[in-house]
Amino acid sequence: MPQTLTRTLKFQDAVIINLGAIIGAGIFVIIGISAGAAGPAVLISIPLAGLVAIFTGISFSQIARHVDKEGGVYEYGKESLSPYAGFVGGSLWTFGNIIALSAVSISFGSYLDALLNSRFPDIFIAISIVASFALLNAMGIKNSARTLRAIVAVNVIILVTFTAVGLFFIHPSHFNDFFVKGPGGIISGAAIIFFAFSGFSRVTTVSEEVVNPEKTIPLAILVSIMISAVLYFLISLATLGLAPASKLAQSASPLAYASSVTGMGWLVILVSMGALVATSGVILTGILGTSRVMFAMGRDGELPRQVSRLDRFSTPIVAILVSLILAVAMMPAASFGTIVESSNTCVIAAYAIINVAALRTHIKYRGTGRRMLLAHDWFFLIPVAGIVTIGLFFAFLGYESMEIAAAVFTAASIYHILNVRLHGPSSRPPKTSRVRLFGRSRHNDDNKKENGNAGPDQALL
Repeated sequence: MPQTLTRTLKFQDAVIINLGAIIGAGIFVIIGISAGAAGPAVLISIPLAGLVAIFTGISFSQIARHVDKEGGVYEYGKESLSPYAGFVGGSLWTFGNIIALSAVSISFGSYLDALLNSRFPDIFIAISIVASFALLNAMGIKNSARTLRAIVAVNVIILVTFTAVGLFFIHPSHFNDFFVKGPGGIISGAAIIFFAFSGFSRVTTVSEEVVNPEKTIPLAILVSIMISAVLYFLISLATLGLAPASKLAQSASPLAYASSVTGMGWLVILVSMGALVATSGVILTGILGTSRVMFAMGRDGELPRQVSRLDRFSTPIVAILVSLILAVAMMPAASFGTIVESSNTCVIAAYAIINVAALRTHIKYRGTGRRMLLAHDWFFLIPVAGIVTIGLFFAFLGYESMEIAAAVFTAASIYHILNVRLHGPSSRPPKTSRVRLFGRSRHNDDNKKENGNAGPDQALL
């Protein structure tokens, strides 16, 4: 029997998991970097990045109606395209999130040290926090979901408070020369700030733990992107109103710098605490997502099968430990500036694969008369738009990050080819994992078909 997980996450939990991954440490740092690239026109970069996220989010959501499995990009790419595409996409996504997890953990240590003047090395604090959240993950996904609910609530309250106060101190002159960086600057800013949106797929990594996933996951993806886009726009409006783009670009903590302009010390402290809370959410969802992708790979034999082992809390304990070890191992090399680009590039490359997968799925189901978005003739415009805009973002990302993504792609390709050859035709990784589909087990459905009774899921497929 295949290893299976327990369905306990409802719609609000799914949205919270995504918001915990999206409204994280990124917005506390990325707004400064993207403002440096786009100038005041970063206010256009934000909805542009959100639109690209929606294109890919719709592609994700439509595949989610057919591939209801733990593993996100890995499972979606594998079943919609091929095991090779799934493994490469899953590897890119996992690598991008692991290095971001390492960098964000170091950032947490820096913020905490600055706030408390603890004088502990940042890396010790980083290891402690990531180990604590790994332990929380191991104690069951409901515990993680409850903690995320509190983290997201506190984070949103802090960001809304900052925005509300900041809007009273806006300097209209900061928006002069709005298009000073030109169209290229707007696109570059959008490519950078996309990093802050990239967590919208996190819920797909826990598909087997979501109740009614064929409806819950698509809606959770779109709702979380829209909430985040509106909040990011308002935050950026207040931040630019408080401080000019040139000053924000020079600050490692642009929201804290903008808060200091008001002369309200309590607001600076509040924003610094918000950065800690937001970073906590990214760490928690980072371990949650990467461990589930590795769990799915281990279950299929793409990684050692011990990685798919479940504990008594129905959590992939070995995969969680591997995520923890990899995150700690990468901490000494973590530098937030380079991590943002390399992590962003790897994740964007994985999302390009998802858009291709959605296009392939559309071709398969087009004109079938099924009541789903991808069955409509015009649906191809959405994944094509996702591919084109992601390609545009690639053109504005740094060469170093492209080289890192290419190295990950090459390493994953070589590993997959060797793994397939070592397994041989009879035991190579499957194209379709024999796990639950829409709340049932494919194993049980196959038994029904052998007895001449097709399960109700066949009507959906």
